[in-house]
Amino acid sequence: MAIDIDREKERELDDLYSRVRKIEQEKQQLQDKIQKLEVEELKYKNRINEINDDNYVERKLQLLYDQKHENKR
Repeated sequence: MAIDIDREKERELDDLYSRVRKIEQEKQQLQDKIQKLEVEELKYKNRINEINDDNYVERKLQLLYDQKHENKR
């Protein structure tokens, strides 16, 4: 009878450890996803700031103009 209880405890412990590992893997996947989303969000926010910057269009045109003249040389 004591052996049966020990086996039952072992099975339950194995199951619990397995569940914990699965949860840890899911947490890591979610953390990775969050990190990717934060990078993407930052990229969009930077682009929004560029577009909202009054001097953005002027700088962009100047850059294009400079590049064009560099290519002619």
